[in-house]
Amino acid sequence: MARVNLERRAEIGEAKRARTRAAILEAARACYATPTAAPVTVETVMQAAGLAKGTFYTHFQDLAALEAELGATLIAELDEGLQPARLAADHPLTRTATAVTVMLRNLAAAPSRARLAARAVVTMPEVGQAVQLRLRQDLADAQAAGLLAFKSVDLAAGVVLSLCERAAREIAAGRIGAPAVQDIVRAILRALGCTPDEAVLRTDEAAHHADLFANGRPRIAARVP
Repeated sequence: MARVNLERRAEIGEAKRARTRAAILEAARACYATPTAAPVTVETVMQAAGLAKGTFYTHFQDLAALEAELGATLIAELDEGLQPARLAADHPLTRTATAVTVMLRNLAAAPSRARLAARAVVTMPEVGQAVQLRLRQDLADAQAAGLLAFKSVDLAAGVVLSLCERAAREIAAGRIGAPAVQDIVRAILRALGCTPDEAVLRTDEAAHHADLFANGRPRIAARVP
């Protein structure tokens, strides 16, 4: 009987820890979503969660670790949301451009999200595996069609991801915003081997798909900018 009670006690303790961790993450999401000039700190997160500051360090090493976990979740959510727009494109480089367009537009809409995304990419190399898999597939299709300037799909993917990470950092710092997204997409397409005219065409197509599927639903009246 004592052993059963100990097991049950352990189960209750684990469930409580899981609830506390979830509450901290939810409070942190709310803090980063709030449009304010005040920086997000451990103190502000724990105040929002209604928990003692010391509890934070039972679950996270520091604020950077919390940001990385939030960023990983954010990237996964963005990737899931952008798939309808990406899959609407039949050209592999337009698919890549569409995914980048939707991702960066979302980050530009809330620079705090860009900070989280950039933190996750740097701190957690395994983050965004689904994103990277789909990117490599699109680039492999482009390579098979003779559209890619790189012999290595992995190298091409690295270029795209590096430029996206840099863009996220610039957005987070407030140095660029949504108007710069199309310039970034064109630069990525040029790096992949598109001519200037084709880069403009693919970027416009990507913007069109992004507009059509804004908020995850097709918009009937959307037009190419």
